[in-house]
Amino acid sequence: LLHHALFQTGKFRHRASRHVLSAGPASATVLFSDNFSSGASAAWGDQSGNGRTTGGVYDAGNPEQPVTYTDVTTLPGLTNFSLSVDVNSVDDGGVWIRSSYTAGSISGVLLVTGGSIGSNKRLYWHTVVNGAFSRVQQPVGIPGLRDSNIQLRIDVVGDTYSAFENGNAVAATTLTTNLFASGSAGLYNFSPTNGAAFPLGQTFDYFSITDLTSIPNPALLPLMSPALIGLGLSRRKRATKPKQIT
Repeated sequence: LLHHALFQTGKFRHRASRHVLSAGPASATVLFSDNFSSGASAAWGDQSGNGRTTGGVYDAGNPEQPVTYTDVTTLPGLTNFSLSVDVNSVDDGGVWIRSSYTAGSISGVLLVTGGSIGSNKRLYWHTVVNGAFSRVQQPVGIPGLRDSNIQLRIDVVGDTYSAFENGNAVAATTLTTNLFASGSAGLYNFSPTNGAAFPLGQTFDYFSITDLTSIPNPALLPLMSPALIGLGLSRRKRATKPKQIT
């Protein structure tokens, strides 16, 4: 995996941490978290897109080169997990899930935020096999999504991928596929104004991965959701970010 000058502003600083939560019969461990406030964790790998941090947020310096892919390289075999990320100024980007990058070829699940050929108002999925994208799957329109800031959580259990926005207990969109049993997780950015000094296009902040392998049944996930959301909110409150660099 490539580890070239990822996140060009500031040196790498590893801030991954582990916490244990209890929610009835299930427990969850935070495997990785990064709020980009002092640069990016050394765990990130910049395979495509010249990822960078600017003013405490992530974006891609070259969002069209050719498909951006930045993942947490220390967790290449994730199976059941929950991913949380703050998405700023939704335009066109997304999250890679159970993904891999081999010799320039990407495989995995991609949740797109915005997109929709410029309308930037939907959440939807693609499955990607050796760089070949599927059709749009399970699209859902979100009123006011374009240019908004959202908190996004994705739960992955078995063959089911569920995306929740802004703390909602009901998934906005769910994908079922058996194409990928495990993989990494990371960020995708296709926002056309990314790479500019200011203003930025879609950016990302506060990224975390929580292990769900101890959850024997997806039906137990609603029991855990308040605890997972509470952890995210408490960590966001503790994070500090410098002003935007212009």
